[in-house]
Amino acid sequence: MLSNTATSPFIDPLAVEAWDAWFRWREGPMLQDVSIDDTWQRVAAGCAEAEIAGEVHRWKTRFIDAFATWRLLPDERLLTTAGTGQMERYADAPGACLNAAAFVLAAGSDHAHIEHDAVVSCAQLAVRLLDDAGQMAQSVTPYLRVGIVGMADALLLLGLSYDSTHGREKAAEFAAALWEGCVRGSVQLAQERGAVRAGRREIMARGTRLNLAPELMKDAARHGLRHARLTAVNSQRRLAVLANKVADALDPPQDGVCTHQIQTPSGVRVLQSPGYAANVLGSKDRTSHVVADETASTLPWQAQLEMRAAVQPWMDEPIIY
Repeated sequence: MLSNTATSPFIDPLAVEAWDAWFRWREGPMLQDVSIDDTWQRVAAGCAEAEIAGEVHRWKTRFIDAFATWRLLPDERLLTTAGTGQMERYADAPGACLNAAAFVLAAGSDHAHIEHDAVVSCAQLAVRLLDDAGQMAQSVTPYLRVGIVGMADALLLLGLSYDSTHGREKAAEFAAALWEGCVRGSVQLAQERGAVRAGRREIMARGTRLNLAPELMKDAARHGLRHARLTAVNSQRRLAVLANKVADALDPPQDGVCTHQIQTPSGVRVLQSPGYAANVLGSKDRTSHVVADETASTLPWQAQLEMRAAVQPWMDEPIIY
């Protein structure tokens, strides 16, 4: 197994192996990404080159901070090609995910909560990252897919039941903050780089229906939008594993300690992981904060459909993964 030093941001050996197998930059036998920090540096630098002179360092630093705290996970294609000189052109909408679990503060306590403003800011940053990546790949599109992973872990850290009204309300609040941030990012970039007309009327109508802030609606009317579609929840299994094994997208909590096989450059690795929330909570008294008997195999199938329905109003595409 790969070494995992005290300064490593990984808390799950499965995630280390996933990074090594799927996202670590190699040129033949030569390792270009010595650590995950090198991957973050590479991707951030490769995208921030699209910024104007004098702003590159600022945005590169912000991208790195969001990556290193596991709050923002770039598209798999960005992770593998950005900063390598071989960035892919996008045949479809580029994507990124916000890791809901990484926004929970005071996890496992009576004061556990999600930073709403941080979600808005990170979603806004995600739009900029993807627009920068599109410019560098010479394939800017009017459509983006900024989504979610780790929602089930976030609810566990908050001490909420996945299959509950309160749990679904928290998920909806997260989705609303994500959408608001994406709209803010799109309006800001429209002012800086130009707007698209497609989809503008639809987003304005949805903004009114979903009570988007009046000043943001005015800015959108004045400057337009850089991207006509912004949000989508799709399966992001590999990104979820990389983020210390959070639940994929809006999936329920995993069934205890699960076994995974990963094909690495040196052969197949078999590892077990209890999942992100269990790793974070560790030896804390989980019974008073976590619904321990709620897992993917014990929850009724309607629970996931109801979770998707709670989040759907803020997604620009149907949740059908």
